[in-house]
Amino acid sequence: MDIHNRRHKLTRQEHLNNYDKLRQRMKTQLSSASKGQASSIMLDNIDELTRLYGAIQQDKLRLDTKIQLEDSEVFKEASDFAAINVRNIRLGDAGISINDEEFLTCLKQFAGRQTEEDDSDEEEEADEYSFNKTNWLKLGILYQQVSKKPISVDFLNGPLATERRKATVRTRIVDDTRSGSLTTAANVNPEDIVINEEHNTAYMVRMVYQTYLEKLEQSEDSEQGMNFFKFFIDPESFGQSVENLFYTSFLIKDGRLKLYQHEGIPYIQPVTQQELQELQQSDGNISNHHQIARFNYKAWQYYIEEFDIDSCFLGHRDEIPEDEIPDNELEI
Repeated sequence: MDIHNRRHKLTRQEHLNNYDKLRQRMKTQLSSASKGQASSIMLDNIDELTRLYGAIQQDKLRLDTKIQLEDSEVFKEASDFAAINVRNIRLGDAGISINDEEFLTCLKQFAGRQTEEDDSDEEEEADEYSFNKTNWLKLGILYQQVSKKPISVDFLNGPLATERRKATVRTRIVDDTRSGSLTTAANVNPEDIVINEEHNTAYMVRMVYQTYLEKLEQSEDSEQGMNFFKFFIDPESFGQSVENLFYTSFLIKDGRLKLYQHEGIPYIQPVTQQELQELQQSDGNISNHHQIARFNYKAWQYYIEEFDIDSCFLGHRDEIPEDEIPDNELEI
């Protein structure tokens, strides 16, 4: 008889399936909990959880992490289920709440004043100062005992009074101005202004354009365009090549130079006076776009070898030697 009555030992998966069945059942019962009508169902779910956990202990699976995690998650869902049900319980419909009139009547009796319904026919003459018999101190003590709201102090609600400190005149006893170090404004030399002017972007753009025009007049093929890469690349300095490309972009944007393609190679050429007049007289049909050139160190080396550039057309400017070559691409 003991062998037949002994409970069958469940496997790990069977325990997990039992928890999953309880979870699915609570999901179907959420509609009742949202109405506050699942109080008995809530207790049944808790009893079922207790039974499932007792079965785990009997099967010696209480150290199984996955089962313990599943039990915690289902227990949390059962707690949420109970919270939803409690929030939606209507105490008035259950018959265990009191109405407003009954509450005020009991409150007046506690504070020392009776309602008009409790007045007897044999009333004593009311004193002119006895129109208000409510014991507010007694009611306040009750509120302090049962309320969870912190009691504030009135005299600490506002800012504290501050007194402005009066300025006192300190008499100098010892002259300490002579012992301190004297400082003067930095002297600016004309050479410094020239150096700063050479680093000005507008000045460098004009210098690039003037150098191009001077060399263009000395060239025999002044009417033909020039290879764009031979124009701005400096084979001795990657940094100055980037600077020249930057200055050239302003000349193209301002309409001093035009950029076009010839046999797949970009060329530049000065904009003629006639083209400028046509541009000014046009109704806006000629569009002006801002181009982005992607130029890095590998491209700089490639174009030097591709077009056999041995000298800089714009000239090499004296600079501090570069310590390292930038790895990232520079966008202009």
